Amino acid sequence: MRIWHELKIIRAFISVQKEVFFSRRFDLLLQFIGLGLNIIFIGIFAKLITINANISQYGTPNYLDYLLIGSIVHNLVFLPRGSISSFVLGRVFPILYNSPASLTAIFIGINAWRILWNVGLTLIITTIYVLFFGLTIHLNLGVVIVILSGVLLIFALDLFSAGFRIATKATQDPLNWFFNITAQLVSGLYFPPEALPWWLQPLSKIHPETYILQMGRLTMGGGYSLGQILPSLRDMLIITGVMLLFGYSMFVWGFNKARELGTLGHM
Repeated sequence: MRIWHELKIIRAFISVQKEVFFSRRFDLLLQFIGLGLNIIFIGIFAKLITINANISQYGTPNYLDYLLIGSIVHNLVFLPRGSISSFVLGRVFPILYNSPASLTAIFIGINAWRILWNVGLTLIITTIYVLFFGLTIHLNLGVVIVILSGVLLIFALDLFSAGFRIATKATQDPLNWFFNITAQLVSGLYFPPEALPWWLQPLSKIHPETYILQMGRLTMGGGYSLGQILPSLRDMLIITGVMLLFGYSMFVWGFNKARELGTLGHM
């Protein structure tokens, strides 16, 4: 009975958020217009740019596929960004925290609609890439494991962010600030890391998204199996496990400190 009760809570959150979301028709229209323009710009950008790098080592036959696969992987991996921090840093969190519903059900309910909507948009974008840009997508166990490991890593980083910001009341944390400000340039989202200036390449080697995108392209774009990427994936899973422990420890510390000071929900 307990699980059915929590499922009803999650469904209620989704229903309310869906109604609010679709009531903002102008914002929805602008989102779809922006989506269409972004897809067009990506196609034009890929045609205009010439990269002096070995694109085929990433499992993609050309730069356009390199760019499109990277965009899809990035969108999927970053689905949990802000899920914890926006939840516990909101002004209504103290009310939700003291409600009879479980925090797990509330957390899932608050984030469910946003994630479902973004997954739907990613599927639409992927379909357009396949139909109009001739992109070939491979789906196998390697793709699933890479995406899930990336999602866990982003979740771990958000745990760290939430704990740090709850305790300090800062608007950002140093770890995510660094990764976010360097991601588009050094992670290989738009350009292969080896095409970067030599003094930027060390940053790409310590950026976790570099390896997520590399393995994502090899599996989703090149059809590599789980066994073929296992050495790199093993290192990635170790980093993810360490970050989960680190992020959880920071979150527990920050949450307990804010609760002791009575500053939960204060920013």
